[in-house]
Amino acid sequence: MKSTLVIHRVTKSVSGEGNVVRASAELLKEKKVDTTLATFSPPLDDLGLPYFSVVPFKLRLFDKYQRAFTYISARKTRPDFFLNITAIPIPLSDIAKHIIYGVAPEFSSVPSKYNSSLVWKLYILPLRGLLKRFREEAQRSVFIANSRYSSKAIREIYGVDSEVVYPPVDVTDFLKAYHEEGEPFFLTIGRFEPGKRLDLAVRLSAMTGIRGVIVGSMESDSYLKRLVKLSKELKADVQFLPNAKREHLIEVMKRASIYFHPTLGEHFGIPIVEAMAAGLVPIVPRESGGFEIVPEFSYDSLEEASELVKNNLKAPSSVRRDLREKALGFDRRIFKERMWNVIERAIT
Repeated sequence: MKSTLVIHRVTKSVSGEGNVVRASAELLKEKKVDTTLATFSPPLDDLGLPYFSVVPFKLRLFDKYQRAFTYISARKTRPDFFLNITAIPIPLSDIAKHIIYGVAPEFSSVPSKYNSSLVWKLYILPLRGLLKRFREEAQRSVFIANSRYSSKAIREIYGVDSEVVYPPVDVTDFLKAYHEEGEPFFLTIGRFEPGKRLDLAVRLSAMTGIRGVIVGSMESDSYLKRLVKLSKELKADVQFLPNAKREHLIEVMKRASIYFHPTLGEHFGIPIVEAMAAGLVPIVPRESGGFEIVPEFSYDSLEEASELVKNNLKAPSSVRRDLREKALGFDRRIFKERMWNVIERAIT
C-alpha cells in the first residue's frame, strides 16, 4: 500500500502540528505503508521518507499559501491514499482517497488574527476566493478534526462532519515534573507574537498580584518589548523566558502551581495537557478547544480567570492527580491508534 503524507514543511522545533506530522510518519512506517512526503519546501527534520517539494529552499513567509501550493508536489504522486496534515482541502480526491487532518479554518467565526485585523483579512482574501473549490473537495474527502471546537468550525465553512482525533502530546518528560505542592506563581507557554495574547498573562499578574512566568519561542522582538513595557506600566511581576530550552521549561514546571492559557480561539492547546501531566491546574478560555479538556477550569473574562487562579494556587493533591491521569489520555500511542482506525475505515 502507498500513501502520500502532505505537509507544508517540517521544522526541528517543537510544535503541535510538528508532533502530528512526526507521529503520522511513525504510524505509516509502523503499518508498513510505503510513504512519500509532499511538501512546499524541503523538510528540515529528517523523517526518513522520500519527498517532493515545490521549491528547493526554506521560506518562512506566507504560511497559508505554502499549504495551498503543496497541491503541486502532492499531485506528482500516485498513492492509494493521501493523508493531508495542512488542514486545507486542496484538490486531490480525483487521484486517490483524501484524508485531511484539520483545525478550525481561517475563514470561520473562531476568534483569530485572520478575522480581527484588516491586514490579515486582506492577507487571506485570495484564499477566500478558492473557498468554493475547497468546499467541493471537502465534500469528497474524509475530514478529521483536532478537537470538537475545530470540528464545529470545519462544518461551518466546509459543510462536512469530521471525526475528532486529539493531537499527540509527549507527556513523558512532563510526568517527571509532576508535583502536588508548588510555589505561588503561574506559568504561561506561547510564542512571542500578538496572536497568542500573552499580554493577558501580564494583566493577570497585575490584577492578582501573583507572579507569572512566560515561556515561548521568539517570533517577534517588538512584541516582547511591548510586553516588557506593559509589565512595567502595570507593575506586574512577570518573568519572560524567550527561546527557553525544553529542560528549562520542565524545571519551571516543577515549581509552578498554575498554568494560565490566554489564547482565545486556540484549536486545542498542547501546553495545557503538558502542564496537567506535571500537576499544574490549567486555567483556559471557554472560547477554545481547551474547554473540552478542563471545562471546570475555564473562564470568559480576565476577572473570572483571576478568581480561578487565586482559588487554585493550593488545589488539593487529589485534583492534581486527576489532571495527571487525564493527561495520559492524550498520549502519542492513543493518537496513532485512533488515526489508524479512521484511515482503515476510509480506505476499505
